[in-house]
Amino acid sequence: MRPGALPLSEQILLDLVVPPVGAVVWWLMSRGLAGVLQGGKTSQTTKTRQKWEFWIILALSYLLMFGITIYGQFSS
Repeated sequence: MRPGALPLSEQILLDLVVPPVGAVVWWLMSRGLAGVLQGGKTSQTTKTRQKWEFWIILALSYLLMFGITIYGQFSS
């Protein structure tokens, strides 16, 4: 293990916690922006698009986080 790296158990815990937090922050910011741009009333089409984008961002974040962890474990 390289100096300063987290132990594997802590890295996996980080991998499980960070993507949902980031996806929720993104969702809240996109809802706020849509509300501002649409005058406080968000259309159903926008809500549906944001729902799909939330799940896509969450899945890609999990892939990225676990990919980095796996790469870090096997690259040594």
